[in-house]
Amino acid sequence: MSYLGTTQTLFVKEVSNEGAYLDGHDLGEVFLPKQEIKHELEAGDSISVFIFLDNANLATATIKKPHAQVGEYALLRVKEINSIGAFLDWGLEKDVLAPFNEQKPRMQEGHSYLVRLYLDNASQRICASNNFNRFLSKDEPQYTHLQEVDLIVAGKTDIGYKVLIEESHFGVVFYNMVFKSLFVGQKLKGYIQKVRDDGKIDVVLEKPGMGKVSDLGENIIQKLKNEGGVIPLGDKSDPEAIKKMFSTSKANYKKAIGGLFKQELIDIEAKSIRLRS
Repeated sequence: MSYLGTTQTLFVKEVSNEGAYLDGHDLGEVFLPKQEIKHELEAGDSISVFIFLDNANLATATIKKPHAQVGEYALLRVKEINSIGAFLDWGLEKDVLAPFNEQKPRMQEGHSYLVRLYLDNASQRICASNNFNRFLSKDEPQYTHLQEVDLIVAGKTDIGYKVLIEESHFGVVFYNMVFKSLFVGQKLKGYIQKVRDDGKIDVVLEKPGMGKVSDLGENIIQKLKNEGGVIPLGDKSDPEAIKKMFSTSKANYKKAIGGLFKQELIDIEAKSIRLRS
């Protein structure tokens, strides 16, 4: 079975001067224009293509890779707004439509938005939406404390970053728990800190406990080696300087260098640490 808005491997049925006709199964023949063919094709060959509807609503293939496929999230820029909605650049010549009723908030030309691509059932048109609530799970969150999860940064609030958890629920990473740069659309790992009684979810980005310190310790050793054995950050250094260099809190940094000191790998001073020879 073939699906619009996805990349799939299809077999060539026929090659003509205009291009190649591919077997799209339930979609029928899928046309691959000649300018999309980068090497010689023959009937029976297979090729990986992205499938969409052209302006005549015919199934068409391209070897180009859009910024997202149906069911995926991406940060896309609005190129134009007309009477039916906003048209976003998703990496193909034909822009993707975000209908007005799928815009929350209303989009503005030239701005970029995190959107989810979906297939409109009525028109079979690939569309974009930033009305995420309709895609989220209606089930109560069942995450466990410190469970590792996949996150997508969805935006900023007064208290922290709003994130999509496993593309199923919203959560918040509080600003005082962020020690590295984040941007809307960024995909990263996180950990469930707490599921509140009202269903709201608190998330942290750093690996908790000694596991985080161990990873940080390895980073510190590597940094020391790269810097000739000395780093100007000790246990009395400014927290912002530590955050800038290692994307972590001062508390975690002190635990990490304390562990390295106990292993007799480094010496610690007020404003620096030194790799032991």
